[in-house]
Amino acid sequence: MEERISIITPDHVELDFELSGIGSRLLAFIMDQILLYLGILTIVLLMMLAGTLNVFSETTQQWSGTVAATVLTFIIFFLNWGYFVLFEALNKGQTPGKRWAGLRVVLDSGLPIGWREAALRNFVRIADIMPPPACFVGGLAILLSKRGKRLGDLLAGTMVIREDFGQTARGGTARWEAAWIARAEKGRFGKSIVLADMKIEAGQMQMVKRFLERRDSLPLVQRQNLAWKIALPFLKSMGEDPVELEKHSDRYIVCERVLSDILNRANAVIRPDATAQNDTADSKREQWSAFDREIADIAKSGVRGLRLLRPNHLVRIITSYRQLAGDVARARSLGRDSVLVRRLNNTAIRAHNVLYGHFRARTRAGGPPWFVRFPIAVRAHAIAVAFSALMLFGPSAITFVAVQSHPDLGYDLVPGGFLDFEPARDVSLHDIPGLSRPVAASTIMTNNIQVTLLAFGLGMTAGLGTCLILITNGMQLGAVAGWMTSRGSSRALWGWIMPHGGTELLAIVLSGAAGFILASALIAPGNVRRSVALRHVAKDALAIILGVMGMLVVAGLIEGFVSPSSIGYPARIAVLSVTLTGWFLYLGFAGRE
Repeated sequence: MEERISIITPDHVELDFELSGIGSRLLAFIMDQILLYLGILTIVLLMMLAGTLNVFSETTQQWSGTVAATVLTFIIFFLNWGYFVLFEALNKGQTPGKRWAGLRVVLDSGLPIGWREAALRNFVRIADIMPPPACFVGGLAILLSKRGKRLGDLLAGTMVIREDFGQTARGGTARWEAAWIARAEKGRFGKSIVLADMKIEAGQMQMVKRFLERRDSLPLVQRQNLAWKIALPFLKSMGEDPVELEKHSDRYIVCERVLSDILNRANAVIRPDATAQNDTADSKREQWSAFDREIADIAKSGVRGLRLLRPNHLVRIITSYRQLAGDVARARSLGRDSVLVRRLNNTAIRAHNVLYGHFRARTRAGGPPWFVRFPIAVRAHAIAVAFSALMLFGPSAITFVAVQSHPDLGYDLVPGGFLDFEPARDVSLHDIPGLSRPVAASTIMTNNIQVTLLAFGLGMTAGLGTCLILITNGMQLGAVAGWMTSRGSSRALWGWIMPHGGTELLAIVLSGAAGFILASALIAPGNVRRSVALRHVAKDALAIILGVMGMLVVAGLIEGFVSPSSIGYPARIAVLSVTLTGWFLYLGFAGRE
């Protein structure tokens, strides 16, 4: 993993980004998890307090309890799965934990991420934390990747960088540095600075400056050794005898005084045109500071801040950005680690994101909405859909036959809750009271969506995790069906499953297909790199998983309200027929021209 990368933007500006290490990312993740669980705990305590204080009247207490339980189920689910997506999409790649650690998620181009990238990198987080909670897969991917990418970053085309806008903005710029850039801008560029009879290279000048800025934080022995080594080439020109000085115990104090004198002379720019040089340097420093403040103000206002600018003001900002980009290129001759280069580079990054992130957001908003892309993507990946169906229904059929033929297998394959289960009525397994149905529906929805997200995210394990999810669920379904059939309860089982089962099973198949789409890009990327292949299929995979979530909301409502109702068998068959017909018409024909 590299510590820093350079990106050439489409407008031919070179920007440097410092990649975050695995340690800082882990700290940010831990902080986010603490905030997440504190949020959940706070909500639970508030609801418990409301119940303890009898806020609700007796006539509405039962309904309020139902509503509270339903809302709590949704809140916990959306916090667990939506916390990272929401913050990264709305806050341009920063969660509270990342903000605290000084990190930000950006695109490979350096631009801010959007909803699509935030969703993709976080929906496959389950693959990165394997085996939970060790995060071994994600950590290994970060260490082995050139840009420190976990699997989610590979899929979304993102990377995590260190961001220190605040620190670099507070850092001062020496006058000699600004004068150096101003002379280079006018074509009088040299590789050294002449002070009196000394010729000091720009790199040496930077070394002097950085030592004097950091000397108080250095251990005494290291400080003395560095002072001697850095000052030694200049001692004779500054009127000191190096041979004689080496015999004195206070030579380190003299060396630091010499280095301070050199920096003061450089800032004074002692030349025949000193006044003009100083004016130019001060003007250049003020130009940088003013542009940094202006860009920071626009960035705080978001897209709206850029839209409110007058045309002549926008042209002036773009012109200033071009000048700054040139200054960054000229400043790199002083060394990429110099405070000036980092300050100008970070200002250029912020300006680039403000200007071009806005245009990209408008371009990205085009195209059909996700509910139109969903059926198009399903049809485009029919082979993945077929393979997913095979992985789910194949094991289901095998275990159904096995349990029917050898009932003893049921004790090994059937969940304990179904071994001695007695149906509530002959056409339904459960009889859920009316007040409990919203809670049941919300629990069913969130659980099913979580399973489908697992099947999708584990596609980043080359499809092995997706196969495991599908095969496990298929075996469980077949085993329960075989067991209930052998006990004479098949009518109640299928009466329960039919209303919602068509939608639910189809959604699981499609989520598995989305996972296999990712797996195919990893296993057989074709003539491109795997990261490129993943980005090519990411749009379709995300459209499918978003569509699946919508399907599972419908299935959860049916399972919570219709399946446990007292409607007869014909009505249940009708619900199954209508929903399946609707889904197949939608997936087969929607979005066709």
